[in-house]
Amino acid sequence: MHPILLKIGSFSLTSYGFFVALGFAAGMFYVSFQAKKKSPQIISQDDLFSLLFYTIIAAVVGARALFVIAEYPEMIINNPLEMFAIWEGGLVFYGGFIGSILCAFFYIKKKKLNVAKVFDLFAPAVALGHFLGRIGCFMAGCCNGKPTDMPWAIVFNNPDSLSLIKGIPVHPVELYESFTNLILFIVLHNYNKKNHKDGLAIAAYLLAYSIYRFIFEFFRGDYRGEPILGLSTSQFISIFVFIAGIIIVYRVNRNGKNKI
Repeated sequence: MHPILLKIGSFSLTSYGFFVALGFAAGMFYVSFQAKKKSPQIISQDDLFSLLFYTIIAAVVGARALFVIAEYPEMIINNPLEMFAIWEGGLVFYGGFIGSILCAFFYIKKKKLNVAKVFDLFAPAVALGHFLGRIGCFMAGCCNGKPTDMPWAIVFNNPDSLSLIKGIPVHPVELYESFTNLILFIVLHNYNKKNHKDGLAIAAYLLAYSIYRFIFEFFRGDYRGEPILGLSTSQFISIFVFIAGIIIVYRVNRNGKNKI
C-alpha cells in the first residue's frame, strides 16, 4: 500500500510508526477521558499517567522481544542493533499485551488500587489502539494474508512494502483484525457504561480477542515462526489468553467481589 507516508530529504515518516503511535495516543486519550469521569474512585490522574508511561514502555519492549524470539531469534546474534529498529515493523501484539499487563498489575498492586476496575477501564482502550495499529500494518504491508481469489483481496505492489507476498491477491487480514477490534471497542465502551461486576469487561476482551485472533492466524501469509504443536505462536498464546478470561469470569462470579 503506502509504507511511507511522508518523505522530506532523508527523513521518512513510515505508515507503521505513525499509526502505532496514533494508536497509543488514542488509547491514552480515551483512558484519561474516562478516568476523569470516574476518578478518583478508580485511579487519580497522576497515577494514571505514571501507569500509562510504564505500560507503554513495557508494551514496546514486550512486543519487540516476542517478535525477535518467536520469528527471528538469529537477529540476537547476527544483528543485535536491529532489535531496536521498531519503526521498520516487527512488533508482536501479544508480546506487548503481556508485557503491559504484567507491568500494570504490579503497579496497580503497589498503589493499592482495584485491579479489576482499572483493567476494565483499560479494556476498550486496548481495542481502540489495536484498531489503529493494524491499519498501520495494512499500510506498511506487514502481517500480510495468504493468497486468495476472494473479491475483496488486495495486492501489494509497492517495492517498499513489508509484505512477503507481492503482486498476488491476498487476504487483507490486517483489516479483518482492525475492524474487528473497532467493533470490540464499541461493544466494551458501551458495556462499561452499564453496571456490571468488576473484571468482566477485561474478561470479555480476553475471550473475544483470543477467539478471533486464533481464527485470523489461519489467514496469515507472513512468516509465523516455528509452529508449536502445529499452531503459530499467537494461536498458542491465544489458548492461554482464553483460559485466563474463563478463570476471571469464574472468580468474579464465585467471589461476588470487586476483585480478579
